[in-house]
Amino acid sequence: MRILMTQRDLTYVGGTEMVTVELAKELAERGHEVAVYTPRTGRIANIMISSGVWVRDRLSDIPWVPDIIHGQHHLQTMAALAKFKETPAVYYCHGVLPWVERPPVHPRIGRYLMMCEWLVPRTSPEYGLPPEKVVVLPNFVNLARFTQVRTPPARPLRAALFGGWLQPEDVSKLEAACAKASLKLDKIGYNHENPLERPEIFLQGYDVVFAIGRCALEALACGCAVIPLMPGQAGALITPATLSQYAFSNFSPRYFVTANQISEEWLIEQLAQYHPDDVLTVTATVRERQSLQKAVDRLLELYAEAKAATVPAEAEAPSSEFAPYLETMGREADVMWAELEAMRGRLKAESGEVRALKQALKRSERAKEKVEADFKTLKLRHDLTAQTLREHWMGRWLLGRVRRLLRHAPQEAEAKRCLEPASAPAAASPS
Repeated sequence: MRILMTQRDLTYVGGTEMVTVELAKELAERGHEVAVYTPRTGRIANIMISSGVWVRDRLSDIPWVPDIIHGQHHLQTMAALAKFKETPAVYYCHGVLPWVERPPVHPRIGRYLMMCEWLVPRTSPEYGLPPEKVVVLPNFVNLARFTQVRTPPARPLRAALFGGWLQPEDVSKLEAACAKASLKLDKIGYNHENPLERPEIFLQGYDVVFAIGRCALEALACGCAVIPLMPGQAGALITPATLSQYAFSNFSPRYFVTANQISEEWLIEQLAQYHPDDVLTVTATVRERQSLQKAVDRLLELYAEAKAATVPAEAEAPSSEFAPYLETMGREADVMWAELEAMRGRLKAESGEVRALKQALKRSERAKEKVEADFKTLKLRHDLTAQTLREHWMGRWLLGRVRRLLRHAPQEAEAKRCLEPASAPAAASPS
């Protein structure tokens, strides 16, 4: 089968990027012809090229007409559908935010694949997707890459905040909670200025990992205990009892379900649930249920279903295929334009404030320089005067006189106060 995958970016290691890389490699190794269209390529593309996958930044450079389009990110998916006018497609939805992840509506998309079950209830009412076309293809981990399972210790000592985009105040709370729980915390990821690209290796050194999504799944597959964290939300330790609940939401805490606040009490409560046997049970379950190999088996079935469910090209005029999508795009583009204009106004106002602060800073720096110069001048005069007095006998006598006066001044004031006559007593009141 000839498969065209779309991806908005392949310049760095991320969640959807690694999904594309690992699916493309596995499909190619099974004998399929695979090409990836992405507007931005980087060195991560070399991982696929070594397996015979074509990676191109222009659809016109794809060497053949695909049998199926595996879409990720809606603009790139719609570009592929416009280029190959008779090819059916599936769309793999990794989330509904940001905007680039939202699933497009098109008659040739025969299946919408959701990363987790939590996304399914939102698709029909929010995006108008046909319910019969929506299926779940859970997140996965490549067992050929994550081959080693660590032995969990009796008591956790080392922890890692792996990926994620927590607010600075959340990170500070987590650091304080870990310090009080005697848990050494490392921060790993681009947003922590510490990107490490071999999780199958560095995760072996951590007992507890704070992560969501693919990062959480990889940590679970390595034998780490995992506690999900999102901005403003803290989950519970994933145990055999809570594994299905968290798999439902792609290992993320959600409002009205498992959202807590990061604190010392919360962390101690989660660590109290830690048991090495539970960690190994969760790891074994994840590796059995959510492997890349099982995901690709199911994906090939979904490709066949999408091809069977696709509306034939002659049943609908090509000119009308993109009308619903462009109508939706028109509405969303107007909203985004208004948001951009508002952001531009705020940026302009903030820029004015920054300029005023810079000018005030320059004025204060000039005032500081003037004070420092005046101080240097006065100090120089003082040093010269003192040196002159020390060099002349009269000056030395005057300096000695001043020192004696300063030394005896408090004593003379106290003696003068004692010699003053006492005030007369108040007259007695008449009887």
